[in-house]
Order: sequence, then structure tokens, then C-alpha cells
Amino acid sequence: MSFLNKILRSSNTRERMFFSRLKKITSLKIVNFEIYQKAFTHRSSNLKDDNGNSINFERLEFLGDSMLSVVISALLFQSFPEAKEGTLTKYRAKIVSRENLNNIGEKLGLIEFIDGDIKANLGNNIHGNLLEALVGAIFIDRGYVKCKEFILEKIVTDYVDLDQLKHTILSYKGLLLEWGQKNKKIVQFKTDRDKGLDPKFNYTTSVYLNNRLIVKAREISKKKSEEKSARRAYHAMNIKYKI
Repeated sequence: MSFLNKILRSSNTRERMFFSRLKKITSLKIVNFEIYQKAFTHRSSNLKDDNGNSINFERLEFLGDSMLSVVISALLFQSFPEAKEGTLTKYRAKIVSRENLNNIGEKLGLIEFIDGDIKANLGNNIHGNLLEALVGAIFIDRGYVKCKEFILEKIVTDYVDLDQLKHTILSYKGLLLEWGQKNKKIVQFKTDRDKGLDPKFNYTTSVYLNNRLIVKAREISKKKSEEKSARRAYHAMNIKYKI
């Protein structure tokens, strides 16, 4: 076998594995192969089409985000006939939150479809971004009905508990601040760069209640550090607050 044939055979094998694994995740027949390849192409690949347009998942991510919002909104509207607009908005935010989509995308193993030389340097949000891009690709490839089925059957059914939405906390920091305002308590977050030896923790956040230190937490980003410390404070203070 010539060197060129070996390369082509290797490429075809990787492609077959790619779409075989993708079909297991989606349970859908794939028609437009190219759109799924684009859904897992990061902009750092610097690929362009014949017209000079960038080839990456960002436009599909935008489309998938919109599809998720529409399908989830319709589901919540039907599932909670007594819920007011504000409640439905909160429920939707809990389902399509960046953290939740990241968790789902990670559990689906979507990062494995990204080129191995790139994925090691990507942040945690890549999991949710790829999930949205996949939804966008399914919409382009199979249309609204099949895309809706994928969202409901492979995302909502497997990873969302509608009965627990009322008790799900979207942001512990936001909840603590709201609790403080309603109860006339002073809740403060003070975040500093962490200069410790562990490179995994870059920020330290301290939570104060009426100027008294309650808890501290360290994390890789300011946002994660604040949310982690808020969650600890929420449990340490044993807050009984209607979500």
C-alpha cells in the first residue's frame, strides 16, 4: 500500500469513527456530514472556506442557543400551566445556564470530537459551546422537528429533572445578596488574586455577613471563586429562603 493510500485510509477511518460515535449520541441519521464537522471545529484551527469565511462552530453555537431557548420555553409553558412569566423565565435560565450546559456537554463527551492538539488548552465553557453547536448542526441537517426531538429526548429527558427546578439554585451569590436585601443584612464578597503555590486556584473570595467573616473559597476564576464561597456561606448560615 502506498503512503498516500495509507493517509487516505487513516483519514477515512477517523471520519467513520467520528460519525459512528456522533450517531450514538444523537440517534439520528446524518445527512449533511460537513455541518457536523464544522460544529466541532474551533476557531483556533484558522480554517477558511473558498469564499474566505472562517470555518468554526461559533455560528452554529448561536443557532443552537436560540433553538434550546425556543424548545425549552415551549416545554415549560406546557409543563407548568399555573406558572407566571417570571417563574418560567427563572426555570428556563436554570436549564440553559452555562454551568448546566457545560455539565451536559461534558457528560456527552463532546470534547472528544475536537482535534486532540487543541482541546487541552480550552476552558470549561467549551463543553456547553459544543452542545449548542451540535444542536445548531442538527437543526440545519434535519430540521426543526428532529432538532426538537433531540433536545427533549437526549438533553431534557436524560439530564433535566423538571420536578426539581423549583429547588434548583442558579446562583448562590445572587441568592445571598437577595436574601441580605430582604432581611436587611449586609452581605459582602471580597475577592483577591491568590498567590499560593497551587496553579489551579487563582482567586480567593471571602464572604462577610454584617462585616463578620463567614467563609473563604479558592478557585480558578473570580466568578467560580465567588460562587463557591457563596455556596459554602449559604450552607454554613443554614439559610431557609424561598427560591
